[in-house]
Amino acid sequence: MTKNRTEAGWYAVRPLILYLLLFISIREILYWSIDTVAASVFHAQAMEAPSYYAFLGTAVTGFSSACAVLPLLKAGRRHILIMRVKSVSAWITKRKDRRFLMGILPAGTICLCALLNILLSGEGYPAPYPLPPAALPLEAAVYGILTPFVEELVYRGIVWYRFRKGFGALNAAVISSLLFGIAHADLRQGTYAFLLGLVFAFTYELTRRFEVPFLLHSACNLAVLAANAAGWADLFRTPMWTIFFAVTAAAVFSYWGIRYHRSPHS
Repeated sequence: MTKNRTEAGWYAVRPLILYLLLFISIREILYWSIDTVAASVFHAQAMEAPSYYAFLGTAVTGFSSACAVLPLLKAGRRHILIMRVKSVSAWITKRKDRRFLMGILPAGTICLCALLNILLSGEGYPAPYPLPPAALPLEAAVYGILTPFVEELVYRGIVWYRFRKGFGALNAAVISSLLFGIAHADLRQGTYAFLLGLVFAFTYELTRRFEVPFLLHSACNLAVLAANAAGWADLFRTPMWTIFFAVTAAAVFSYWGIRYHRSPHS
């Protein structure tokens, strides 16, 4: 049993290691190449501008993620299609109130995302440099669409799916979310990623449709980007909004939990 679990764990983690190694390598090579070229073309003062590095970081992150995930697309697509076939027996399909459940899920997830951002953004935590308006479409495309797709494909589509086969759905959700948090290499961001990763994993299990965690992940990222771009980040940190986000998130996920426990599904 131990040997089988060890093999199952390595089978699940191997694609993640490949992705991270490729992502870090491509990113560092791009940064070195761009800085080398820019140093001979632009003045040092221009290179030190925060907006320069914010724009550069967005572009490099998007390109590195897209390149690093290419070797995993075939396996991810295969796993996602298997789960899609099984979606006819998913818990959500047996619920008469499934439309209501799916309708309130994005609101609860976004409110949880906002609450975590408030609680985990303590004083002294550096805020991201604002991008120029012309760069907002790039940021939305990379962090709002590309990054959620790649991360969901890797962490839920492949890692969670493979851990699920050897360790069960609950353990797979915890392990894959923990790896998702560790990959962020920061305690606050890691905690944020771990908790939301649990939400994405459980919703994937209960719906067995990959688009659900992907769209929830995308909605969270776009909501954060929109709040920062509109200058609402400080407004949402008031006690009134904090309570609103907490109550809404608690109500939505409590309702999901109650519905699930009243209609157990293996």
